[in-house]
Amino acid sequence: MKRREVLAALGVPALTGLNSLKASARNERTNTRGPRQEGFRSWPFVVPAALNQWTTVDADGFRAPVPAFVFEGRDLSEGVPLGGLGTGYFTFEGSGKIGFCSLFNDWVPPQKAFTDWLHIQNGTKDVPLSAARVSYWGHYPVADMQAIFPEIPVEAGIRAFAPYIVGDAAVSNTPVALFELELRNNSSEQLPLRLLLRFPVAPHGREFPDYALDVRGDGVNQHSGEEGSFVIETALKANGSRRFRFAVAWYAPSWRDSGSELRYNRYSQRFRNASEVAEFGLRNHDVLLRRVLAWQGEIYNSDLPAWLQDALIQALYSHAKNSVWIAHWRHDNWWGENGWFTHSESHTGCPIVETMVCRMHGHFPLLFFFPELEETTLDGFRRYQISNGEIPFCFGMPTSMRDPRFECQHPLNSGQFTQMVYRLYLRTGDRQQLMYFYDSAKRAIRYQYTLDDDRCGLVHDQPHVRPGEAWPANQFYDCWPWHGVSSYVAGTWLATLSAGKKLAELAGDRPFVVECSERLQKAQASFEARLWNGAYYRLWNDVQTGRLSEVSLANQLMAEWCVHVLGLESVLPEERVNKALDSIARLNLNATFYGLINGVTPDGKPFDTGVHPSGDFGKNIFVGENLCSAMTFLYFGRRDIGMEVAHRLYQAIAVKARSPWNQRCLLYGDTGMPLWGDDYYSNLAIWVVPLAYEGVSVREFTQTGLAKKMIAAANGARA
Repeated sequence: MKRREVLAALGVPALTGLNSLKASARNERTNTRGPRQEGFRSWPFVVPAALNQWTTVDADGFRAPVPAFVFEGRDLSEGVPLGGLGTGYFTFEGSGKIGFCSLFNDWVPPQKAFTDWLHIQNGTKDVPLSAARVSYWGHYPVADMQAIFPEIPVEAGIRAFAPYIVGDAAVSNTPVALFELELRNNSSEQLPLRLLLRFPVAPHGREFPDYALDVRGDGVNQHSGEEGSFVIETALKANGSRRFRFAVAWYAPSWRDSGSELRYNRYSQRFRNASEVAEFGLRNHDVLLRRVLAWQGEIYNSDLPAWLQDALIQALYSHAKNSVWIAHWRHDNWWGENGWFTHSESHTGCPIVETMVCRMHGHFPLLFFFPELEETTLDGFRRYQISNGEIPFCFGMPTSMRDPRFECQHPLNSGQFTQMVYRLYLRTGDRQQLMYFYDSAKRAIRYQYTLDDDRCGLVHDQPHVRPGEAWPANQFYDCWPWHGVSSYVAGTWLATLSAGKKLAELAGDRPFVVECSERLQKAQASFEARLWNGAYYRLWNDVQTGRLSEVSLANQLMAEWCVHVLGLESVLPEERVNKALDSIARLNLNATFYGLINGVTPDGKPFDTGVHPSGDFGKNIFVGENLCSAMTFLYFGRRDIGMEVAHRLYQAIAVKARSPWNQRCLLYGDTGMPLWGDDYYSNLAIWVVPLAYEGVSVREFTQTGLAKKMIAAANGARA
């Protein structure tokens, strides 16, 4: 059966009203491209005839056309953040303005600059870039722009990028944005121009005045007036053009987190000031850009669908907006010479440092491309583990890194830590590293035994609510209390026991192998007895009170997603998994055009408890959780449905909401529009979709698959 026939047979609504690329990128490259938009030239990319829709573009630095969504600049919700690993960033908006800014450790919240960075002056005319007609194509960490200016006969091509290079953490930690600007004179007369550049400067009144901004490049001079302003004097020949390169570098080495602890950014150990950063960027502009485009080229050359190629590239922007990388600078720092890397749940939406239940979905790009940094983060959780074995929920909030929280979402945290220890081993194959974490993982598993309320073998939900309250439900869906054992929490526990058994085998700990095996068998029997309802796994069952919920959770098979990512055997009966997938397609998928409704009743209605705001979590769409469910369809051979779910989500985010660089956690189930949670960590789960699509584990993906190819391409482009 064809894809649409399969979906129609299940009663699944077709994806309509959203332009999309259906075929693979490789096939799409053979398509005939439409004519260029009137008046535009080709650098840095050829503007397509129609904007705000999926297409392919010819772009500088790529050997063949690549899939793209080119925006009419003013229609874009938020632009590409120019920044890397723990550097801070500023957003390059579709309007041509600089938007949000955290260059000077303004993590929470970032500055709202929204100012013009470029004015073009000709005689008495002074025209900002924001007044131009802009076509905008972003492919993080690159922002490409074509602009036609009013009042003066000038066009501009702009390419700005940050040196975010997979496999090279040090270079990706360079606090610089590199610009290339091409000005084109559309008149038959010479055109004298004065370019005024203005970039954000550090707020006044800082305790440590060791901040600097440096803009260097061809013909750039510091303006004698306003701080942060620079000028370029030039003249364009009749019908001629000229290019300029410059680097915007910043240097803000020290800051105090919200716990008042003094921190030094890791990049302060590579550079002494902003001038050194700018000089490094300008000297290496070509090779840095080549390395960025090389790893992107591997994605574009893959057999993945075009929309997924785009989704993978754009998702990495979260590292620019949400990461902090601090240095080892005192003898009493517990972390090592490589520093300590953390990723916030969302600096702009929900600032919590390394929320465990969000990193469960979102840590994969760090694991794949910078495993040495992943190790530092896991070591933080190991460091903060308490005597009963419990792993903390986070390191602190909003930016504190020494305020770990316990008994918060603890039915999940310790087990998820254990699974991440095994994921790290799959990535590195380093047995010594595994043994460093092994005892911690073992104690984390044994801590979760204490959350089995009736010795059934399962971890129980532990909602910290009074009757009628919605928060804290104390698991990922934290405004939606569940009781007794739930398919999500108990399922995650099954996967933890399976991972624990494997870790014990690798460690040569035979008694713990037996312990995990016996507990897993008991837990599996209880899971089936309490949660299977004949068609799917019910949401929860509290045998002590006699209450249960027959709601169908979109990600009720979290257990299977967890073990398949690890390359482990299924922990649920295959026949029942397939029946559950049929039910999820019939109920959760059929209830929306935009992914999967989180919770649906047996009669197909989105679930709303009526207790504000818990109804939001039941009747709407969690992107990260939807992606896990989509991947479970893929792992069980339901490629059409799995890719349909993931495709719907990205169409809602990137196309309907015009927001690929501010991805929300929660979408409205009826409209697909953003409901809550800016710039969310958990959305990085998109980076696991290629594994499920290809049917491989973390080890295969990073040793021989796409991740390996990307790192090799970035390294090979050094020459």
